[in-house]
Amino acid sequence: MPRSDQLKFKLKFFLGALTLGLTVIAALSGWTDELANRDLSATEELSRHVKFLSSPELTGRGIDTPGIKLARDYIGTEFAKSGLRPGGDNGSFLQTFDVAVGVAVVEPSSLILRTDAPLQLNQQWIPLGLSTSDKVSAEVVFAGYGITAKDYGYDDYDGIDAKGKIVLVLRYEPPPKGDKSPFRKLPDSSNYAALRTKANNARDHGALGMILVDLNYDDDAKTELLSTQNSLWRGGNSLIAAQVKRQVVEKWLDTRRISLKSLKEQIDTDGKPASMAIPNAIATLQVNLKENRQHADNVVGIFPGADPALSAESIVIGAHYDHLGLGHFGARDRASEGLVHPGADDNASGTAVIIDLARRLSRLADKPARTIVFIAFSAEELGLFGSRYYVDHAASISAIKAMLNLDMVGRLRDDRVTVFGTRSSTDFSKEVLAGAQQLGLKIGESDDVGRSDHMSFYSKKIPVLHFFTGIHNDYHRATDTWEKLNVDGMAKVSDLVMLTALQIANAKEPINFVSLPSRPPAGGAAAGRGFRTYLGTIPDYGATAAGVRLAGVSSGSPAALAGLKEGDVVIRLGDKKIQNIEDLTDALSDRKTGDEVEIVVLRTDKPLTLKATLKSRGQ
Repeated sequence: MPRSDQLKFKLKFFLGALTLGLTVIAALSGWTDELANRDLSATEELSRHVKFLSSPELTGRGIDTPGIKLARDYIGTEFAKSGLRPGGDNGSFLQTFDVAVGVAVVEPSSLILRTDAPLQLNQQWIPLGLSTSDKVSAEVVFAGYGITAKDYGYDDYDGIDAKGKIVLVLRYEPPPKGDKSPFRKLPDSSNYAALRTKANNARDHGALGMILVDLNYDDDAKTELLSTQNSLWRGGNSLIAAQVKRQVVEKWLDTRRISLKSLKEQIDTDGKPASMAIPNAIATLQVNLKENRQHADNVVGIFPGADPALSAESIVIGAHYDHLGLGHFGARDRASEGLVHPGADDNASGTAVIIDLARRLSRLADKPARTIVFIAFSAEELGLFGSRYYVDHAASISAIKAMLNLDMVGRLRDDRVTVFGTRSSTDFSKEVLAGAQQLGLKIGESDDVGRSDHMSFYSKKIPVLHFFTGIHNDYHRATDTWEKLNVDGMAKVSDLVMLTALQIANAKEPINFVSLPSRPPAGGAAAGRGFRTYLGTIPDYGATAAGVRLAGVSSGSPAALAGLKEGDVVIRLGDKKIQNIEDLTDALSDRKTGDEVEIVVLRTDKPLTLKATLKSRGQ
């Protein structure tokens, strides 16, 4: 190309890019001026918020800690300072609901091994928090680690009959034998080591109960027995379950010439199960658990829209402000149980950003057309309870046109932000990318909608965006402190959310919902456990009944082709009983592409059996 033509081409390209940029800026009706002139105090404000919210005085913002109320009042005060209208109960900023924060062991609860005297509760044994309340007396069989990993050819239940019995299982999992092993070395662990997975597997093999023993303790340490908080599972109880101290179990088995330690060493060395029947072994286990319920509060502030025709519609910008408290439930490091888990990134970072977004929005000369509702959700860590309560009690759910969620936005690296849900509405991807281009941010889009408070809205067919700066080693640990946050990065995320929210709030065209189709998540997550096979169901995360209620099915998916539809409650997949979403995920992870499976659903409370042929995600 001649040099003169090259110059003409470059000039034409520059003018085209300039025109595009001016068009985008004009579309934002001058709102980018606020971003270009962002006051220098923005990072100072964000720092102030995260330092307070993750300070030791807030005791990790656990629902059952005094710090959660300090955080709640702080957020409400900041919303009021920004001129937001109260959107809670009785003209306040607070929307109050009840949530179970744990369970208490009540009488009668007992454990008797054979005909011996009952064991001492909390000294020799303790119910697991995931246990159902029930009583069972049955033979005991040793089921190794209680793991079934079919793809790896490992099954602790192979060769034993667990039906109608109580299974004795070891905590954790065998050490990995090579790179192909699904198991991991301590202190990390795979999903197979989860108490819920062990309990569900025992139930699926017909066991009536489960006794857990931890052989990693060499002495009678007080911390050997898991607290009911630490062993709690909020996705539905599987069966009656308890933990017994190793010394008690070893003494009981010694009389039968069985060494539990030797069996464990055999499994760990050979990489093969060593399950066996235990002669003349009877246990009588009775567990009664009572929920401990407590008040929790969402903090809701409203910024009214300026357009008379559109102000009745709203955009929700939310972040959860609760965390793990003292780490009794949900913490990744058991050794830190009892320590304050500050939750600086998870999720003081997102909470700080929505507080400052409210402040910045109040300073704009041109107000958004639609109403913007700011919500700091509580009880997310316990199971999305705050956001579920909000959508279930919204005055008009149809008025909510979009939800933008910020969960863990404090560790921006290489200017890259992951945004989930960009395909949940036709224009979301374009709007997010346009904002990122102006700000010099790189966007990692994910077709996987993710699981945080936005899921409560997505289940109601509301388009969602979830902003996220990535996982890290401090996640759910006591080391998630404010000093490790990238506050300048948080300000950039704030800019992106503001640009995106204002584009959506000012859109003249209707904001439509798109059910996410069958495509693999970005970043190769399709290769992970639980993503090898694809069904295409969209769970209703707000449902509380046993089974998995569907908010819909993806178009063209195996679920859709099989005839599943919105409102169905999945109660069985193949030979697996489905009580919750995790059961469904586990059942799918045991299947391969091309498998035909029977799926039993409740439709208008009547069972219906359908058949689906599973695909790989992306097929």
